[in-house]
Amino acid sequence: MLKGFARLWIVLMLCYGILNAQPWVMFSDMDDTYLYDQASGQVYIRIKKGGKNYEDTFVKMGVQDSIHSKPASKAQKTAQRDSKATESKQENDAQKEQQELIKKAQELQRSIQGSILGGE
Repeated sequence: MLKGFARLWIVLMLCYGILNAQPWVMFSDMDDTYLYDQASGQVYIRIKKGGKNYEDTFVKMGVQDSIHSKPASKAQKTAQRDSKATESKQENDAQKEQQELIKKAQELQRSIQGSILGGE
Protein backbone atom coordinates (compact mmCIF):
# COMPACT_ATOMS: atom_id res chain seq x y z
CA MET A 1 0.00 0.00 0.00
CA LEU A 2 2.79 2.38 0.96
CA LYS A 3 4.78 1.54 -2.19
CA GLY A 4 1.70 2.16 -4.36
CA PHE A 5 1.14 5.54 -2.70
CA ALA A 6 4.80 6.46 -3.17
CA ARG A 7 4.67 5.53 -6.85
CA LEU A 8 1.47 7.53 -7.33
CA TRP A 9 3.07 10.51 -5.58
CA ILE A 10 6.16 10.30 -7.82
CA VAL A 11 4.03 10.11 -10.97
CA LEU A 12 1.94 13.10 -9.87
CA MET A 13 5.05 15.17 -9.10
CA LEU A 14 6.57 14.22 -12.45
CA CYS A 15 3.40 15.30 -14.28
CA TYR A 16 3.33 18.56 -12.33
CA GLY A 17 6.97 19.22 -13.24
CA ILE A 18 6.35 18.54 -16.91
CA LEU A 19 3.40 20.92 -16.99
CA ASN A 20 5.39 23.70 -15.36
CA ALA A 21 8.53 23.09 -17.42
CA GLN A 22 6.86 24.11 -20.69
CA PRO A 23 5.36 27.58 -20.24
CA TRP A 24 4.70 28.11 -23.97
CA VAL A 25 1.58 26.76 -25.66
CA MET A 26 1.03 26.98 -29.42
CA PHE A 27 -2.47 26.90 -30.84
CA SER A 28 -4.17 28.00 -34.03
CA ASP A 29 -7.53 28.63 -35.56
CA MET A 30 -8.12 28.17 -39.27
CA ASP A 31 -6.30 31.39 -40.19
CA ASP A 32 -3.71 32.35 -37.58
CA THR A 33 -1.19 30.71 -35.28
CA TYR A 34 -0.75 31.90 -31.71
CA LEU A 35 1.78 31.41 -28.91
CA TYR A 36 0.62 31.72 -25.29
CA ASP A 37 3.15 32.34 -22.52
CA GLN A 38 1.74 30.68 -19.41
CA ALA A 39 4.24 32.43 -17.16
CA SER A 40 3.26 36.00 -18.11
CA GLY A 41 -0.14 35.46 -19.75
CA GLN A 42 0.91 37.22 -22.94
CA VAL A 43 -0.32 36.09 -26.35
CA TYR A 44 1.75 36.36 -29.53
CA ILE A 45 0.36 36.09 -33.07
CA ARG A 46 2.28 34.96 -36.14
CA ILE A 47 2.83 37.62 -38.79
CA LYS A 48 3.25 36.07 -42.22
CA LYS A 49 5.98 37.67 -44.32
CA GLY A 50 4.87 36.00 -47.54
CA GLY A 51 7.81 33.64 -47.76
CA LYS A 52 8.78 30.47 -45.98
CA ASN A 53 7.39 29.58 -42.55
CA TYR A 54 10.75 30.19 -40.87
CA GLU A 55 10.68 33.79 -42.15
CA ASP A 56 7.47 34.55 -40.23
CA THR A 57 7.66 36.36 -36.90
CA PHE A 58 5.53 36.37 -33.76
CA VAL A 59 4.34 39.72 -32.45
CA LYS A 60 2.77 40.40 -29.07
CA MET A 61 -0.99 40.89 -29.29
CA GLY A 62 -1.96 44.54 -28.98
CA VAL A 63 1.24 45.80 -30.64
CA GLN A 64 0.86 47.24 -34.12
CA ASP A 65 3.06 45.87 -36.86
CA SER A 66 5.20 48.77 -38.12
CA ILE A 67 5.21 47.40 -41.67
CA HIS A 68 1.44 47.30 -42.07
CA SER A 69 0.40 50.20 -39.82
CA LYS A 70 -0.33 53.72 -41.02
CA PRO A 71 1.90 56.57 -39.88
CA ALA A 72 0.71 58.16 -36.63
CA SER A 73 -0.50 61.73 -36.47
CA LYS A 74 1.49 64.47 -34.70
CA ALA A 75 -0.80 64.36 -31.67
CA GLN A 76 -0.27 60.64 -31.31
CA LYS A 77 3.49 61.02 -31.67
CA THR A 78 3.55 63.76 -29.01
CA ALA A 79 1.49 61.61 -26.65
CA GLN A 80 3.82 58.69 -27.28
CA ARG A 81 6.89 60.83 -26.54
CA ASP A 82 5.32 62.11 -23.33
CA SER A 83 4.44 58.61 -22.21
CA LYS A 84 7.98 57.41 -23.02
CA ALA A 85 9.45 60.27 -20.98
CA THR A 86 7.19 59.41 -18.05
CA GLU A 87 8.10 55.73 -18.33
CA SER A 88 11.83 56.49 -18.39
CA LYS A 89 11.47 58.72 -15.31
CA GLN A 90 9.59 55.96 -13.51
CA GLU A 91 12.27 53.45 -14.51
CA ASN A 92 15.01 55.76 -13.18
CA ASP A 93 13.12 56.20 -9.90
CA ALA A 94 12.67 52.45 -9.62
CA GLN A 95 16.38 51.86 -10.27
CA LYS A 96 17.35 54.42 -7.60
CA GLU A 97 14.99 52.79 -5.13
CA GLN A 98 16.44 49.36 -5.92
CA GLN A 99 19.97 50.65 -5.39
CA GLU A 100 18.99 52.14 -2.03
CA LEU A 101 17.36 48.87 -0.97
CA ILE A 102 20.45 46.92 -2.01
CA LYS A 103 22.68 49.26 0.03
CA LYS A 104 20.43 48.87 3.09
CA ALA A 105 20.40 45.10 2.70
CA GLN A 106 24.19 45.03 2.43
CA GLU A 107 24.54 47.20 5.54
CA LEU A 108 22.14 44.94 7.43
CA GLN A 109 24.06 41.86 6.29
CA ARG A 110 27.37 43.40 7.42
CA SER A 111 25.94 44.29 10.83
CA ILE A 112 24.55 40.77 11.27
CA GLN A 113 27.87 39.23 10.24
CA GLY A 114 29.70 41.60 12.58
CA SER A 115 27.48 40.71 15.51
CA ILE A 116 27.86 36.99 14.81
CA LEU A 117 31.63 37.15 14.37
CA GLY A 118 32.12 39.70 17.15
CA GLY A 119 30.00 37.72 19.62
CA GLU A 120 32.13 34.57 19.38
